[in-house]
Amino acid sequence: MATALDLMTRALRIIKVYGTGEILSDVEAADGLVSLNAMLEDWANEHLMIYAATLNSITLTPALATYTVGPTGTTVTARPISIDPGTYLEINGISYPLELVTLDEYNQVTLKTLASSIPQYLLYTPNFPDASVTLYPVPATAATLKLWSWKPLSTFATLTDVVSLPPGYTNAIVYNLAEYLAPEFGADIHISVHTKASTLKKKLKRTNFTPMFLEFPDAVPRGFNIYTGE
Repeated sequence: MATALDLMTRALRIIKVYGTGEILSDVEAADGLVSLNAMLEDWANEHLMIYAATLNSITLTPALATYTVGPTGTTVTARPISIDPGTYLEINGISYPLELVTLDEYNQVTLKTLASSIPQYLLYTPNFPDASVTLYPVPATAATLKLWSWKPLSTFATLTDVVSLPPGYTNAIVYNLAEYLAPEFGADIHISVHTKASTLKKKLKRTNFTPMFLEFPDAVPRGFNIYTGE
């Protein structure tokens, strides 16, 4: 495994700013750490760069509809970028699906204080620094919200933090970081570095991609099957 400093050193060697055995100055290392974290934050806006959804279990309070999720929220965690449709409610060991709705759809509800033992809808409001989730109808009984969400990759707090990511991410970080750092160090990017950086990201996105399958309601005719004759 590699540290943040290891990643930066490799990236700078790729753009031929540093040679093997050289040591970054404290100022250069600090600037490199800022660039590394900025790049990872940029990746948060590319859904397919995130390799898995994260589960948070939130205990619901009867008569309370809205809960904050984030670094200072009622549920302390990284602020979600988006909510996964796999989110559901768990009541007495039974799972109940939730439908995600938009703010416009939620605003069309005339009686927002309507209570029910089994809420059916969830509104995600991406406030900052804490986002919020609102259930409708308002939960009337104790339940657990199984909130599946997509969150940014963890950033590095110090130069000695160790990266722990699935296969392929280390090289993708290094080559793309080389492109981030080159302008700051006045270095030119060889076309092979740009190609490698782009290819490594594409490979990760291909791995993280989940195909969607079109489904038809049972009432919709499905056409003639030449194999079954039906």
